[in-house]
Amino acid sequence: MFLRRRLFGFIALAVLIVLLCVATLCYGVVDIPFASVVQSLFSPGDDVSSNILWNLRIPKMIAAVLAGASLAVSGLSLQTVFRNPLAGPFVLGISSGASLGVALALLAGVGFGSVGVLGSAALGALLVTFIVMFVATRFAQTGVLLIVGLLTGYFIDAIVSVLIAGNSSESLRVYVAWGMGSFGRVTLGDVWIFTCAILVGLVLIGGSLRYLNAALLGDDFAHGLGLNVKRSKICVLLGASLLAGTTTAFCGPVAFIGIAVPHLAYMLFKTTNHRLLLPGAALCGVALALLAGLFPASVPLNAVLSLVGVPVILWVLVRGSGARF
Repeated sequence: MFLRRRLFGFIALAVLIVLLCVATLCYGVVDIPFASVVQSLFSPGDDVSSNILWNLRIPKMIAAVLAGASLAVSGLSLQTVFRNPLAGPFVLGISSGASLGVALALLAGVGFGSVGVLGSAALGALLVTFIVMFVATRFAQTGVLLIVGLLTGYFIDAIVSVLIAGNSSESLRVYVAWGMGSFGRVTLGDVWIFTCAILVGLVLIGGSLRYLNAALLGDDFAHGLGLNVKRSKICVLLGASLLAGTTTAFCGPVAFIGIAVPHLAYMLFKTTNHRLLLPGAALCGVALALLAGLFPASVPLNAVLSLVGVPVILWVLVRGSGARF
């Protein structure tokens, strides 16, 4: 019964993602018939439909797929390592660290989408991750991590505010636009860098599946199974930071996917086995990101994600720490 339910869940998510991808390509300010979309995909031309698809909608679709999967996997990994149902790249301040890296890069005159911005975002996310790791080794209460994450976010916001106050260049306008969060700024040239960075992060986390399954019962249990806990934890946190930092660099601050989607995946698949839960969370994240991307550009991305994320978080708080922990 459980196997059939999980198989149905994967199939249903795959079908939903395909439909959302088609909707992303067909609908927008200018609607494009499905037949024209298919024709432009297989035989691109110089007509308006092909230009819209290849320059705007296909990069946007790929960005939503990569962002949804990466943030969901990052959030699930962080919740497992810290054994905290409210952990996530946004709550723990990792996304804020990436934002600081992007602010430093952009306000220093580095163009959006460049390797410099990506590297700065990854370093900022990594720095906050190590701060969280340090706190986690000093305090047993998981609630302390959330407090540290919030304080770190406030501190970083203060630094960014100082940078903004002392900058009046074109870079400032680029940063303000980036801070609104969007999947539509990614270009075809950015897609390759975006994809490669996400794949590295997924490989780091995917190579530590045994540790993630054991970590739910504590590091002592994982060590008893013969796992190198320190190395596995570093790989997972590096991967989670890279996923969150890369997505933040290219798409801006994207909230709630990292913290809410892992719980949605658990509700759907009813398993703590990360061999199923990780791909399940990735598919849920992709579906949610594509759905949010269908809303008009005038509607802020994070406002749409809040409509799903806030009820899920409230449900987790009311229910307690969750069956996974």
